[in-house]
Amino acid sequence: PAGPLDEARRLLATGQPRKARRLLNDWLDAHFDDEQYYEGEFLLGETYFMQADFWKAVERFQTVAENASGELFERANERCVDVARAFFSGKKRILWKIFRLPAQDDAVEILDRVWERMPGTRLGETALWLKAQYFFRSGQMDLAQDEYANLVTQYPGGRYTQIAMLRSAEAAEASFPGVRFDDRSLLEATERYEQLDAAFPAFATDEQVAARLEGIEELRAAKDLDIARWYQRTDRTDAAIFYYRTLLHDWPHTLAAAEARRALEELGAAEEPSAPTPEGES
Repeated sequence: PAGPLDEARRLLATGQPRKARRLLNDWLDAHFDDEQYYEGEFLLGETYFMQADFWKAVERFQTVAENASGELFERANERCVDVARAFFSGKKRILWKIFRLPAQDDAVEILDRVWERMPGTRLGETALWLKAQYFFRSGQMDLAQDEYANLVTQYPGGRYTQIAMLRSAEAAEASFPGVRFDDRSLLEATERYEQLDAAFPAFATDEQVAARLEGIEELRAAKDLDIARWYQRTDRTDAAIFYYRTLLHDWPHTLAAAEARRALEELGAAEEPSAPTPEGES
């Protein structure tokens, strides 16, 4: 004859999660020391998952993942990832059966714990990927580039390595706030695009990495041009000339370089500083 857990499975399979929950709660209360206790906890989590109460579901799955082993341990962690996916997709955390709260931050924490329990595994890789994707899609580029970079470090030959390297570079580039600000993020983006090109040249060609690098050069040249113009506006001509010349030296083929040449002509300065006359010559 079927036991209580088998009956709970039957009820879940036939779409009766409420009946399964009542049965499981009674059984768990009376069988705390049973060797199948965490199997019961897992099934209880399934009853909540089936009714979209994902927070209560993941509480059960976390308990199982932290105490069970073998197949049950793996299934519980997989279910934790499923809950995180649901929260990222917009499903809400139910509080006191009344409130519906956004739960994306909870999803990040859930995935962090999955990674801590299963580093180096395929599911751990998925957890890191989902986190990075969430940060990228929600515009949190500083966090996204770090997560993608960590994914590449942890899984250098993994399923997502190429796209993670690309996304890390894109996130760094997108972090640049404008020509009036520090360009460190552009330097990081350049380095990561170059690493991608070195590691996966065919993929880099398909993703037009060379054109992306040219775009970054245009941004960095525009930053130098803005600095030079500021010095010119404030009548600090020598400094303006220095920056115009630096721009021409560092970014000679950019649009900003053409502006720098025109500015130097207006200031009556050559593109290159005159070489000092050797002592004794006239």
